[in-house]
Amino acid sequence: MATFNLTRRNFIKGGMVGAAGIAAAGALAGCSSPSKSTGEEKKQESLAGKVKETQSADVVVIGLGASGLMAALAAADAGAKVIAVDSATNFEGTTNTHTTGAWLIESKEELKHEHYLTQQQAFELLEPGTHFQCNGKALRNIIRSSAQAANYLIDGGVKFMYAFEGSDESSPMLNRGGHVYLEEGEPRADNFRDMCAQRSSLTTIFNCKAQELVVGDDGKVTGVICENNGTVTQFDAPAVIVCTGGFLSNEDMIKEHFAGAVIVNQGMGQNDGTGIKMCQAAGAQIGKNFSVSCNEMGAANLKASPSYSWAPGRDTNPCFYLPLFGNILVDKRGERFMNEQQMAEQTMYSGEPMLRDPYYYTVIDQTYLDTIKSNPVFDFLTEGTKANMGAALLMGFQGVTIDNFEEKVDEAIDQGWAAKADTIEELGEAFSLTNLADTIDKYNEACALGYDDEFFLPADYMHAIENGPYYVFEYNPGAWVTLGGIKTDGFCRAVNSDNDIVEGLYVAGVDGDFWSVPYFQGGSCNGLSLASGVLAGKTAAEDVL
Repeated sequence: MATFNLTRRNFIKGGMVGAAGIAAAGALAGCSSPSKSTGEEKKQESLAGKVKETQSADVVVIGLGASGLMAALAAADAGAKVIAVDSATNFEGTTNTHTTGAWLIESKEELKHEHYLTQQQAFELLEPGTHFQCNGKALRNIIRSSAQAANYLIDGGVKFMYAFEGSDESSPMLNRGGHVYLEEGEPRADNFRDMCAQRSSLTTIFNCKAQELVVGDDGKVTGVICENNGTVTQFDAPAVIVCTGGFLSNEDMIKEHFAGAVIVNQGMGQNDGTGIKMCQAAGAQIGKNFSVSCNEMGAANLKASPSYSWAPGRDTNPCFYLPLFGNILVDKRGERFMNEQQMAEQTMYSGEPMLRDPYYYTVIDQTYLDTIKSNPVFDFLTEGTKANMGAALLMGFQGVTIDNFEEKVDEAIDQGWAAKADTIEELGEAFSLTNLADTIDKYNEACALGYDDEFFLPADYMHAIENGPYYVFEYNPGAWVTLGGIKTDGFCRAVNSDNDIVEGLYVAGVDGDFWSVPYFQGGSCNGLSLASGVLAGKTAAEDVL
């Protein structure tokens, strides 16, 4: 395996360099603000006339995140000469060096246990769970490919905690397929580098951003043009696999596909929709289903720094945890809009209600604030919330008391995403929540009765808001990744508006229209991305060899 860092300097020299140890800004486990894209910069003239070098392969893979790495490995193992490119500086800057866990089916470690998660059980969970909006044929084949993806990682030395150990058929599905990563960043990147190095027919090139697909007069995709610092290289191949990680950092695409939503990007800044746009320009049809994987660790706000929640110890503001505790949630009019239990217990999958408004809010009183700062965080998490997080993430909340919570409230107020007032009326004025006072009155009445006839919030979640001063917190929806993209056949081949195959073009991971609405099973985004990469890589290699 050869690895290149394609810069102007080493392009001119023709030299080969190893991957440098630089972590990417905006990584999933970090707290930096990822870069944003409006999409306008993609409207540019073709780079075909500026190509300075041409390289060739059987298969070119665009992106080396979860799906791209798997696609490159699977294609190489099928006998193809593979070139894989990524815009990151090295593997440390790719998505799958920072993910938390993968939901995988029938890995070699799972098969050691009597009650392992079967392919049939996984399929029969996801199909109805997503209201049959999946690409059923692709989903079935992706599930078939899951074991190979898992085994690539296991054999490659990636360290896991196996959540399925000791589980049976009554255990939560999150546990039954759970492969929880124990290391992130450089150690996991080293594993990925080693996997690639073991395959002599695979070349990885970093610092190399794909810009446009090469399409012949017959409509076949025959390569991709990439650019870095003004250097333009064309990679020719009869098969191109697009695995660029969705479009969470592209504000225009977010507004287009999520009805004007504003979403805090907790993922990678380079996931700007370029891959999807390139596929569309080559004649591929975009699907109709779009969703997000929300942050199961709490809320987000663009005014905050850091801008989203993570487990205690990561220097994020604990005011972001309040939705996890089942506190009242209101929209920009100051009106409730959902059963808050769902936000507390199914946080990652509650993206749809959140996306209907750029902002949502929660309100607490002084009594509740005093309770939070003097009691362990764990006491505020219900059994449903704990099950939603899973054991690995939950460990971060154990033994933690937020005794500086009041200071963090003041920090949020200073940053402009919280307010404090002596009355609910004054509190509502801080963010123009016109109907907040009436909403709180009705909510307090429900608390007194022990019954919520508006959204049927269970009584054990309700607590009256009646002892001032009062506090309001403004949140934006936050997400790790978008879900939804290019339509494919059952084997990750891109299709056009007539459902005919766009020859030479393949799609994997969250660039594809596979399993998106709603995001249903924890860990499935990473797990199915990995597996779809295997499927795309095998398919592409078989098609061209």
